[in-house]
Amino acid sequence: MIIDVWGDLAHLDSYLGKVALESALAEWEHGDDVQVVWHSYQVERPTTFDAHRLVHLATAQERGDLLRELMMKAFVTEEEAPGDRAVLVRLAAEAGLDAAAAEALLESDDHGYDVRVDEATAAQIGFTEVPYVVIDRKYGVGGAQPSETYTAALTYARDHADETPEERASAGCGGGGCGSCACGA
Repeated sequence: MIIDVWGDLAHLDSYLGKVALESALAEWEHGDDVQVVWHSYQVERPTTFDAHRLVHLATAQERGDLLRELMMKAFVTEEEAPGDRAVLVRLAAEAGLDAAAAEALLESDDHGYDVRVDEATAAQIGFTEVPYVVIDRKYGVGGAQPSETYTAALTYARDHADETPEERASAGCGGGGCGSCACGA
């Protein structure tokens, strides 16, 4: 099962949703079978653009989850400035990235395209609340939710994994965060 998540690195609800989703996955019996893919989203453009670019670099080096966690804690709970390049380089180094490589990225346009692709996909989906969680490219849950809501949505998605869109629609669920089914979306 794949879970796509759009969230901002300096946004309280994105951080709360991340923590609740991680809690749900840790407690859900199928949590080990889930792949979580994070996507860039900026609540206030361009405040976190460079931070998101660094996370893309870190993800390519299998350090994206750690850097995302460090950044969210620094920006949300410690109120460090997400646009401060010294903060960004320090956090990248704490996540195990080469500080010089982080500085070089910040002086370039590298990974800017990746951020813009994530944002374009978000615009196509059309959600209005972050974080926005999409389970198996079928079911959407918007905004920070309690872990129980994520668990219910995960269970619903797993139980209905083989249904076609037509079968879901005839059962009263349009997916995509419609709120008319038991998935918790």
